[in-house]
This record gives sequence, C-alpha cells and structure tokens, in this order.
Amino acid sequence: MAGIPHDHYEPKPGFQTWLHKRLPIVAIGYDVLMLPTPKNLNWMWIWGIVLAFCLGLQIVTGIVLAMHYTPHVDLAFRSVEHIMRDVNGGYMLRYIHANGASLFFFAVYLHIFRGLYYGSYKAPREVTWIIGMLIYLAMMATGFMGYVLPWGQMSFWGATVITGLFGAIPGIGPTIQ
Repeated sequence: MAGIPHDHYEPKPGFQTWLHKRLPIVAIGYDVLMLPTPKNLNWMWIWGIVLAFCLGLQIVTGIVLAMHYTPHVDLAFRSVEHIMRDVNGGYMLRYIHANGASLFFFAVYLHIFRGLYYGSYKAPREVTWIIGMLIYLAMMATGFMGYVLPWGQMSFWGATVITGLFGAIPGIGPTIQ
C-alpha cells in the first residue's frame, strides 16, 4: 500500500477554510476515513466479513439456545417447544439461529463462487483452497447435526435421507450407512 498515493483534505474557500484553521476536525476525519483502496475492489469481496458476522451470530444464538436445550431422545422435542413458547424471546432466538444458518451457507456459496471466478484455487494458493474446502465439509457436518437436534419428524426424515446418501458410495457405503 506504500505506492498508492493518499489524497489529503483540502478545504474550499469560505467557511471550510475558516473552520479548518481553527478546528481541523474535518481534515482529521477525512484522513482517518478515506483510506487508499485498490481499484479492483468490488462488492464480491464483502463475503468474508459477512461470514464472520454470521459465524458470530450463530455462536451467540447457539450458546443461548443450548442453555435451554435438553439432549435426550425423549425430551429434545419438548425442550425445543419450551424454547419456542416459554423462554422470553426464545422463538426469535431460534428463528435468528435457523435463518442465520441459511444466510451463512448462502454467503459461503458466494464466497466460493468469488474464489472460483478469480482463480483462487490455483497456485500458489491451492493449500488455502483445500483448507477452505475442509472447513466447508466441517460446516456441512455441523449444519446436519444442528438440523437433527430437535428430533422431530423433519429432523428424523432429514437424517434418514442424508445418511442414506452414504449408501451410494461403492463398496464401503452400506457399512458407513
């Protein structure tokens, strides 16, 4: 960034010059906020910070939901109903958590698309790409576990379908399933 010129605040004649001589707060604010940015920066580069926001949202809402969840086969669905009906703002927390997961995966797909578009999987960044794909697989496993936690009808059949996919792997599929 050393080679990029950084323009400084130049007050216009009149009130701005008068204010700048007595209180250069506008110039300080301009120099702090107007950072030099590359010319190829566009909207596709926001998905990393969107993912960080979604991850923080998922962690916070997940911890609060876990405080009211009972991990037992007979009580799991009842504890989710307790969260939805009896906990103050519990329905909102659960919906924020569920919709935040959808936003998280949407942002991941756009982040992956940007990487494919700009060739981020090519040398010398292929190790970063492989690590990202491993993180993506871990995210899918975590999302699956979160989906089956309420253990209602949708969770049961979702788990049946997803674990049934492993049966399609030749040779070892039925054993894994």
